[in-house]
Amino acid sequence: MNHVAAFAAVLCGLVLAASSAGKVRGKGAYAEFVASVPAFGVPARWARWFAAITLAAEFAIAALLLPAAGLIVAGAVAGRWLALAGLVLAFGLFGVLTAAVWRAVARRTGAVCRCFGPARTALAYRHVVRNVLLLLAAASGALAMSGLDGGEPVGLALASALGAVGAVAVIRFEDLAELFAGPVPETR
Repeated sequence: MNHVAAFAAVLCGLVLAASSAGKVRGKGAYAEFVASVPAFGVPARWARWFAAITLAAEFAIAALLLPAAGLIVAGAVAGRWLALAGLVLAFGLFGVLTAAVWRAVARRTGAVCRCFGPARTALAYRHVVRNVLLLLAAASGALAMSGLDGGEPVGLALASALGAVGAVAVIRFEDLAELFAGPVPETR
């Protein structure tokens, strides 16, 4: 079962690392993120706090999950505890973010996903599906930690590599969704 945990730790850790980096990567990126928060139903007076807490949570959870995956592959017990803590926290964060995205889509606020930096398309139900899949990955990984199976290092490394591939798919979700389902109307 540690294979599932290694996969989930890498997937969720890389997604959160890329998401937090995207919010601070360039001049004005964080200000654009803060400005986008009220479209999710957060009162404007709380937008800065919500943005700061979201960013801090993403960085912190990624900092738990990414080393955890390496420690799991190495067979260290600490990796199991870091992964469990990180995956439970990721599940909570993804739950809040999924609810916020669903609310914005249902209310047709025109909110954009600045998860990975600049955005040009409005949120749609496919973004809710993406977030639900991240929720399921975090939950599956956390539940897998209850198993006692240590796993072979090669299998754990392969599961981690598949988690990295999954993370790239999530990070490039807009491009993949547009390729297969067509574009969402632009917000600008």
